[in-house]
Amino acid sequence: MSARTPDPTTLTLHEVAEELGVHYMTAYRYVRLGMLPARREGRGWVIDREDLEAFRTPASEPTARGMAPWDERLLNRMLSPDDAGAWSVVEAAMASGVTPQRVYTTMIAPALTAVGEMWEDGDIDVAQEHAASQVAAHVIARLGPMMMHRGVRRGTIIVGSTQTERHDLPLAIIADLFRAQRFDVIDLGANLPPESFAAAVARADDLVAVAIGITTRDQEDEVSRTVSAIRSVSDAPILLGGGGVGDAPAPSGVTAVTRTADDALAAVEGILLAG
Repeated sequence: MSARTPDPTTLTLHEVAEELGVHYMTAYRYVRLGMLPARREGRGWVIDREDLEAFRTPASEPTARGMAPWDERLLNRMLSPDDAGAWSVVEAAMASGVTPQRVYTTMIAPALTAVGEMWEDGDIDVAQEHAASQVAAHVIARLGPMMMHRGVRRGTIIVGSTQTERHDLPLAIIADLFRAQRFDVIDLGANLPPESFAAAVARADDLVAVAIGITTRDQEDEVSRTVSAIRSVSDAPILLGGGGVGDAPAPSGVTAVTRTADDALAAVEGILLAG
């Protein structure tokens, strides 16, 4: 194997361990927990010196239990991309007191938003964006079973999106959060023709609400088509939410506009109370 070309702006993991005065495996743990940003180069990890210096600079205030910058650490592992490291970050967060529900809302969702913004700004290319999103998808798949709770079921919620929506991870997140509240959830995913969405709604039993999620703007026409199709078969409450929702009033036929997962959960509880 050829020797690494010297670069004063980067260090190997062995060099980092030497500078920090710790064992190699301790430095490796810092990387796998997302505490120290790193990227793969060949078979090893490479750390930018500026990231090492930032790591060595103590925070201005002590971090309370459960309040570490978990979203940043997860983002580091998503950008690597590092499936095992990402899950290690999640496990460490939950061990510190972060609930699985808050992993979704305070770690995965912000990290996905950051990835999208980096792609829009040209800081990463589409392949890197896809790879990071796949890491998030694998984390969500492992978290999903933790969101299934026993008890009396509270009805069915259908989650889906428009035919022009391309991102289904936010839908998977809200679907799991609804499941954690003991709802039966039908997740239709993204890129769904309005008539297909409506057909699924027409087949559903004990329907509490329909949630339409969009991540990008300028989908007003497709949202209207989807809502109209659903309204042609059902009068169930319709929630519209996600990063693609602007400040305009709710489109005709939409019961509530929700901009965060917590807002959507609260809206469904309000629907049940009013019902």
